[in-house]
Amino acid sequence: FSLVVSDTNKNVKKCRALICAKFPWILNCPDPCHQLNLLAKDLVMVIVNALTNYFSHSNYGKHHLKYAMKDAKDRRGIEAGGATRFSTFATHSSSVLRCLPFMEQCYAGGAIPFDTKGVRAYVQAGSDENSTFRTELTQIGRLLNPIARALKTLEGQQVTCSDVFFIYIGLAVAFQRAFSDPTESFFVSHQAETFAAFDRRFNIFMNDCTLGMFLLSYFLDPSKFSMFCTEEYRLRTPRKFIIPTWPSN
Repeated sequence: FSLVVSDTNKNVKKCRALICAKFPWILNCPDPCHQLNLLAKDLVMVIVNALTNYFSHSNYGKHHLKYAMKDAKDRRGIEAGGATRFSTFATHSSSVLRCLPFMEQCYAGGAIPFDTKGVRAYVQAGSDENSTFRTELTQIGRLLNPIARALKTLEGQQVTCSDVFFIYIGLAVAFQRAFSDPTESFFVSHQAETFAAFDRRFNIFMNDCTLGMFLLSYFLDPSKFSMFCTEEYRLRTPRKFIIPTWPSN
């Protein structure tokens, strides 16, 4: 079969629909990687973007942050996420966490005033905002890292529509496990918005395509059901490298 894939921009979405209407044997597919990357973007905290924007627009700030990190074991600065660079939103938030102690040092020493509204309190060591921000940066990795692993898997040459559906379900499992601990205040307070973001992207993924394409391919995939996955089948099919999207217990 043939497949036409694009992001969900209105113009290209309409183009996909026109192609599939004229050539019904071509399957219509929203780009799964694009949707996963947008999900990661949905989950990245506003303050992370505010700090990133501050340094991306300030050579003065970048210079002092780089100087503060000159003796650090890991001297990488803030790595900005990008809508077209898949999985970078996960490295984006982790890089802010990595650089946060040096931002605090720059602010405490007066090297960087952090005069941008809404940013200063987060880099003031010991403040309530700073403590909460540090905790949330650590915890959000438990949501972003499974997405990054899923995107890495989808880069494979042998990935099928069945695998894509399997990966999305794996993300749902990963999120459910992350939110299963009622003692984690971050997850308790962000559960509704996280699942709302996931549901929005999952609905686009499932409905902005040839009807039932992913679900049908999953149920017709012998590798997903042990009763059909015989030794002969395993020997005849290429090996796939699928990174689990949920952590093992």
